[in-house]
Amino acid sequence: MDSSKVMILSDFDRTLAPEENGFIIEDYVVKEINSYSEFNLFFVVTGRERKNVSGVKRKSVFELSNGLVPTGWILENGSMILYRGEHIMVSKQWLQDMDEISRRFSQEGIDHALGETIMFADNTLDKRELLEKIVKDVSQGRGKVEWNTDDAMVMASNVDKGRGIRDLVDMMQFKGIKVGIGDAQNDIPLFQNVDVKVAMGNALPEIKKMADIVMKGGPGEGVLEVLDMIREGRLLDIVKQHYI
Repeated sequence: MDSSKVMILSDFDRTLAPEENGFIIEDYVVKEINSYSEFNLFFVVTGRERKNVSGVKRKSVFELSNGLVPTGWILENGSMILYRGEHIMVSKQWLQDMDEISRRFSQEGIDHALGETIMFADNTLDKRELLEKIVKDVSQGRGKVEWNTDDAMVMASNVDKGRGIRDLVDMMQFKGIKVGIGDAQNDIPLFQNVDVKVAMGNALPEIKKMADIVMKGGPGEGVLEVLDMIREGRLLDIVKQHYI
């Protein structure tokens, strides 16, 4: 397979970066992906923010990526693309909604953090009903909540990882094969917008069920297995079944 005609779109948390390592990518994984990205397309597609604006301090994706230099980034769950410039996909009204939602969360004692276009409320699954009600009441349909295991991401209703991928593909006028790699609920829109779906060995059961391939390896290791499959042409049979 000509790897120059393949676009890899990989999630970050628990796909590239192991939770037990504080979501920092291992050095050897960074080295392999940087080498691959010199001549091939590798994009990180993540809910993580470029920078923490306010609230509970979270490390940004760049603080955790350990020198990773992919072709580009789709950040904040599809709200922002960094590829040959900066592209923001949310309205000014949504940014105002975020401020009011943040105020209401604080009133209710819901710890949270703000990125530039997205909000995070980690470990809040037990407060799901209240959290989703606040978002609905304030945004009047302009916002939504997506869950990543027990963590809530509050974002504009018209964005997700799939939207980010579609906009990127249009921007690049890419006509090749899209390979998506993920592990959790917010990767479902990612999977719905690629040609070959790859689940990590540590992925949730519903993600493994959707996948065309389930890797043996977990975070980082599984992604490197995918790179080997592409280099060695072993991905071709999967592509024939799902793309050609």
